[in-house]
Amino acid sequence: MHIFTIGKSRNQAAIDCLKMGNGKKSIMFNAAHHANEWITTDILMKFIGECAENYEKWREKATLYFVPLVNPDGVKLVLTNPDKKDWKANAAGVDLNSNYPANWKKAKKYKFSQGYKKPGSRDYVGKSPLSEPETQAMVNFTKENNFDLTLSLHTQGEVIYWQYMDYKPEGAEELAKRFSEVSGYALEEVPEESSHGGYRDWFIQEFNKPGFTIECGLGENPLPITDFDEIYKKVAPILREAVGF
Repeated sequence: MHIFTIGKSRNQAAIDCLKMGNGKKSIMFNAAHHANEWITTDILMKFIGECAENYEKWREKATLYFVPLVNPDGVKLVLTNPDKKDWKANAAGVDLNSNYPANWKKAKKYKFSQGYKKPGSRDYVGKSPLSEPETQAMVNFTKENNFDLTLSLHTQGEVIYWQYMDYKPEGAEELAKRFSEVSGYALEEVPEESSHGGYRDWFIQEFNKPGFTIECGLGENPLPITDFDEIYKKVAPILREAVGF
């Protein structure tokens, strides 16, 4: 097990990654692009524990990378300021999952038409693609490692997004169906107004490899920690299926 930093946030907080395993297939899990979806960090941390407990079952199959807290500043803001519980953005008021280069101009057009034209709590795409240090770190890290598969944890909806435009990564549909079967989560297409500028969008466009967004749980963000056990029970089988144990 190796822990290292892939970059710094807008407020200079470390964006950490944990690496384990020595198999050929490389898989990257990430969580908390959105501040008020902080429960996804807890989910990923618990799954890291599962991977450690079951290490001998999978270690020669895969190398795993975990980035549990993509947006440390935003999460800190939400958890320390009750009046900011609905905050999604980073410290600069940019929605990190709308700041990636995948048809960013389309994302900007949609978000601006909805009134999100300046920094704020949600849905502002930034001044340009990769204007934020958090998204720069994720892109650089991904390019350096050329992952075979990525899974991004978000809340909420109990759905799995696996497609981006007309890209058809090899094995993606089959894997999506397996994820759906083991979890009961539905496979859905991202609504057009939300389907650009995200990490998964960029990963699929850039590498034409399987990338998934897992919308964990049901309700209104931020989901309460009292929902954790129920959410984990459904999401964990997806994560185990990805690793192979």
